[in-house]
Amino acid sequence: MKTFWLVAILAIAPSLAVAQAPRCPAPAAVPSKSDLPHLLMTSQDRGFLWKATKDGHTSWLYGTVHASREEWLMPGPLIRSAILQSQAVALELNLQDPQTLAALRKPEEPANREKLIASGRKKKLDALADELCIPTAGFATTAIGLEAAGLSASAARADGYYPDYAVDFVLQGMAGSLKKEVIALEDVQTQRNLLISPKLSEENAFIDETIKQISSGEARKDEDQLIAMWGRSDLTRLNQYKQWCKCERTPQEKRQTFHMIDERNAAMAQKILTLHDSGKSLFVAVGSLHMAGPQGLPALLKKDGFDVQQILPAPSAKTSL
Repeated sequence: MKTFWLVAILAIAPSLAVAQAPRCPAPAAVPSKSDLPHLLMTSQDRGFLWKATKDGHTSWLYGTVHASREEWLMPGPLIRSAILQSQAVALELNLQDPQTLAALRKPEEPANREKLIASGRKKKLDALADELCIPTAGFATTAIGLEAAGLSASAARADGYYPDYAVDFVLQGMAGSLKKEVIALEDVQTQRNLLISPKLSEENAFIDETIKQISSGEARKDEDQLIAMWGRSDLTRLNQYKQWCKCERTPQEKRQTFHMIDERNAAMAQKILTLHDSGKSLFVAVGSLHMAGPQGLPALLKKDGFDVQQILPAPSAKTSL
């Protein structure tokens, strides 16, 4: 399955701002303070937003992407307004928490790591990193499965989609500047286990499939498709993702999709419900695939008694819950 949700990778991948040869994409530009007013004035609402009301107060659900374009860096007016109305910002992980980052940075068990290196998988990933113009030094001491996921997340840099501009990072930074509480919806080990399974056979399979996807151009194509869909707020296409994601072709892929999306959605929905029922007004921002279909967060919260209203894109008969 394609690793669309890779917010965790972005905090620990090496700097991508390296252009090593003419064939390499330009490094991601860091906007100056003088650029920010223009980016703010020209910002547009992108992605997917719902308003969820229960027991007299409101929370918000926002579907993000984990790579984006520089000109899309600032959230649009609807998104900014929803954040301002919320008491806390809830993300998959709090990537400003040192303990979370330390847990993500840990390599595999030594015996598993030695076997992954001996199998040639590390060498293949490093070769792909060179092709993608990504320095391998930052992956020297992290898990090899993490390197695979980081490369997959960076596959569309040549098309202008950079993990450096991840929507989740921008929102976490905005929450900090507004003195909003940041809440992690998941335990770090939950996300880590999706990439770095305690079972070596599962990590082998994940790395092999990722190498295949990057080498064939499939990872880049899928990343392009997802981010472009997010950019135009195409909810119909999002809800049909299982028809185009090539992520349920085999029983193994179906199991992985369930663990990556549906299983996590149920746990996140329960935590959102608990936090909301405690009186908190939340701005929930997670990967867009967690919002899709009958097992998506909007649908699950509606079952939990929330009045869920679609805000972005503007609702229609075809896209409303």
